[in-house]
Amino acid sequence: MKIIYQHLPTIEIGGRKLVGLVLFGLLVLLSAAVGATSGLLLVYSTDLPQVEELERYRPSSVTELYDGQGRVIGTFALQRRVIATYDDYPEVLRNALVSIEDKDFYRHSGINIWRIVGAAYRDIESGGKVQGASTLTMQLARNLFLSPDRSFYRKVQEALLAIQIERRFTKPQIFTLYANQIFLGHGAYGFEAASEYYFSKPARQLKLEEAALLAGLPKAPQYYSPITHPERAVKRRNLVLNAMLEDGKITATQAADAKSKPIPLNLQKDPNSLAPHYVEEIRRYLEAKYGSDQVHEGGLRVYTSLDMDLQKAAHKALLDGLAAYERRHGWRGKLLNVIAQGQKLDKYADADWDEEPEVNGYMHALVTRISPGSAVVRFGQHTATLVQADVSQHSPCRRRRLHQSPLAGCWRKNARQSGAGFRGRRRARRHR
Repeated sequence: MKIIYQHLPTIEIGGRKLVGLVLFGLLVLLSAAVGATSGLLLVYSTDLPQVEELERYRPSSVTELYDGQGRVIGTFALQRRVIATYDDYPEVLRNALVSIEDKDFYRHSGINIWRIVGAAYRDIESGGKVQGASTLTMQLARNLFLSPDRSFYRKVQEALLAIQIERRFTKPQIFTLYANQIFLGHGAYGFEAASEYYFSKPARQLKLEEAALLAGLPKAPQYYSPITHPERAVKRRNLVLNAMLEDGKITATQAADAKSKPIPLNLQKDPNSLAPHYVEEIRRYLEAKYGSDQVHEGGLRVYTSLDMDLQKAAHKALLDGLAAYERRHGWRGKLLNVIAQGQKLDKYADADWDEEPEVNGYMHALVTRISPGSAVVRFGQHTATLVQADVSQHSPCRRRRLHQSPLAGCWRKNARQSGAGFRGRRRARRHR
């Protein structure tokens, strides 16, 4: 049988040409994108700092002065920083920081692609920048080499530096560099210095709730300051504890127990206040011999002939002698009235209150309430109620009622009004 269509011309399939053109176009676009990206990276990398400098990096640290017994009597620093090693930071602090700042720190190579994509999606979804994508290594690169401005140019440089840092240093080394460099508020740089400032103890002695509090500070040290914003600090600390719980670093019982505890602050006392003139004279000597930069950034250890115990005894003897003179001759000082100056009682803070009160020590106090025979005073975070017996030991006041004119440690003439000042010595057992 003769086939009807055998003499028809051959049909050309045009779709193959179209597919070829599309593939060719995609290859051209891909090549252009690769070339543009390579050129962009080349431009951004031309003025990058040399990561090799980190091998010789020595951050500025505190110069400490010691007495004859090895106790700190003074410090000099532009940045309050105490250099520590990886082992000086306890595991609880390392876990807390990694959980809240960079969960994949021990797995990524400097940048976390999935975290960047997730942060970009949330930024687009919210219409603004709500979440960062910087790893600990990227933060270290920014803090050491780059400016804090938020721009695409700086972000690319940050990523490139992070990759180079990861190729040259181990994870413990990177963590140590970060932990010694980061700013944690109130002049403290690094977790060792922050631990000593906020809790008056080295980082290796930190408890869970303390470590979580410090780990929450790098995001915004001023905003989450436990001193000026304790409520925010507690919320941030609890967020860190939740992150540790999600990562399996702590148990639910440990998290709940840590959340139930208040902020355990024990602020470091200023060592320069013990013998300020002596410390100042040493500073002048050191600067003349070694230069200002070395004194304030070199982390010197200076041993002196001062004896802290003898200095405290001399200081106490001087104050006791002045108080005895005032009792014999009558109070001649002029204490201010806070209300008369237009200040609020709950906002007032005296310079004395930077230090914790000592037993039998001297401190200015603020009279907040007066009643016949008693007065309520505030000094720092403490309050106390004074009665006639508390001030009758001063001989010039024995025959005076409490709300009358004071002499040498008793109430001054306007002390019958709230807001008056008071200076005297009382036992710490009456604090509440």
